[in-house]
Amino acid sequence: MNTPRAAVCLLAAVCLLAAAPATGLGPAAVLCEEEKPPADGDGFRGEDGVLYDSEESCKLMQMKSLSGNLLSNGSFEKGRWWPASWWPTDGLSTFWIDGGTDGKRCLRVFTGVDDTQWSENEKHVRAVIDAIVAGGRDPQKMAENPLPPAPEPKLARPPYYSSVGGIHGVHYRSEYIKCKPGAAYRFSVDCRTEGGGEPRVFIKGFYDHKLETAKGTEIVRRNAYRAPMILDPCNKEWRRYARTFHPTKSTSTLDKKLVTTEYLQVQLYSYWPVGDYFWDNVRLDIVAMGDERPAEPRQPVEAEPPDDTEKAPPKVDEDGFPVFGD
Repeated sequence: MNTPRAAVCLLAAVCLLAAAPATGLGPAAVLCEEEKPPADGDGFRGEDGVLYDSEESCKLMQMKSLSGNLLSNGSFEKGRWWPASWWPTDGLSTFWIDGGTDGKRCLRVFTGVDDTQWSENEKHVRAVIDAIVAGGRDPQKMAENPLPPAPEPKLARPPYYSSVGGIHGVHYRSEYIKCKPGAAYRFSVDCRTEGGGEPRVFIKGFYDHKLETAKGTEIVRRNAYRAPMILDPCNKEWRRYARTFHPTKSTSTLDKKLVTTEYLQVQLYSYWPVGDYFWDNVRLDIVAMGDERPAEPRQPVEAEPPDDTEKAPPKVDEDGFPVFGD
């Protein structure tokens, strides 16, 4: 498909420091869209033998990392019951399996199960793990698997609009990572699909917002920034995708004041068409340092809804691509 893909950047540091501004969340947040260049070609084979989505991605991967991989367990090798430093796998739509491009394990996401069943199971898994953590225990260190057994899957029927891939899509999230002021980041990931489609990545920025409530002051983590990627082309052969971005250049505002990104999180997003999506070798590196001062805010645009609305079934999602459920 001739659709937008990862942002194309040159090797020069000056181009890196001009990377994407943000879109994001917060009821009163005013957020600015980044530009996304068009996709081109069907892939590029690098001298290292790796198949990239484009020559630009191959060039970006030649840049020296100033930090090493900031994503803990980006190759999904570590962990006891699910990949360490990532959200729990639910056994219904997300699976920790053998295979991949880096090490012996990778992530499989299946989007063909009924959305209602997926939603209920997702809430159940999160509630169980959250309760264990709230009790001061590390679920990964428990002698027995703390993940609740997955129910027998209810597969959506053609035309599959009632599937999780047709309504919510599956976000698989990393842990939060401290954002370094002035840093230009490179993100890369290996991905393939069994049925084609355009998996996506949302690299999101967050800040801690103080909220006065009846119980006193509470800290709520809200979105301040988003650097999305569309992985196109993507089919049965593993490809490597890369882009750069600069959170300090974000022009997101809250009450007409610039919002500073304090944390980053990677969200691997699988949705349509329904089927299997495979992910591995997820990396987040600092590749340049620049001015720590934020950019001047641009003309405000209409605010986007809070982040948790991405779990509701809208007609069009937060980045403008269609969602097929009612």
